[in-house]
Amino acid sequence: MRLLARISAGLILWAFGFSLLYALQGTGCAYGWEDASLFGTTMLRWILVATWLLLVAACLTLLRLTRAASSDFERRVTLATVLAGAGTMLITGSPVALTSACA
Repeated sequence: MRLLARISAGLILWAFGFSLLYALQGTGCAYGWEDASLFGTTMLRWILVATWLLLVAACLTLLRLTRAASSDFERRVTLATVLAGAGTMLITGSPVALTSACA
């Protein structure tokens, strides 16, 4: 069971992060966080970008933890899924920094 959890950790983190960013965006748009200005940009943008960067840092932490794998097979598969999760986290999270949140 632990092997399965380690192997799927990167993709689970991505799914959690994607859902969290989506929920924060919806909440921020509903409660008007887009209208509040903070250091030259909106409060919603700061919250979304900070959350996204924390999620990317968590993916990088998972990358470091792949060294603790007990076998070569586990290490390779875990590394592949963590890299897939980190890559998708970068790609699917980048719109929070590049586009407007509420349309």
